[in-house]
Amino acid sequence: MSRKRTVLMSVMFAGLLAGAAQAETALSIKVPGGPDAIDNEAIYDCGDFTLKARYVTSGEISLARLEWPEHLTVAAQVIAASGARYAAGPWVWWTKGDGATLYNVMNGESDPGIACETAS
Repeated sequence: MSRKRTVLMSVMFAGLLAGAAQAETALSIKVPGGPDAIDNEAIYDCGDFTLKARYVTSGEISLARLEWPEHLTVAAQVIAASGARYAAGPWVWWTKGDGATLYNVMNGESDPGIACETAS
């Protein structure tokens, strides 16, 4: 019986507590895969705001930590026809090339989302 290797993925995030100051919490997730985990960061210009993204991939597991004003979420990659699509709660983050679109699915299927471009 062989032993599977696991990779420990750590994601630091700030949680907003109702009526309280911002608190830092560490979240560690063990995922199957080898030592070749990929960790990339990108900053996107979304017109009225900046979105910071951290992408962590190991084997078949891909996560995106997304932070923009008054929002922070950790999304999992889901099936996409092209590009990379991540989902968490009401948020969908769909990247393709140097661009991305942030959707709030609560706005309905006809919502065009917020177009973002990689900041230089």
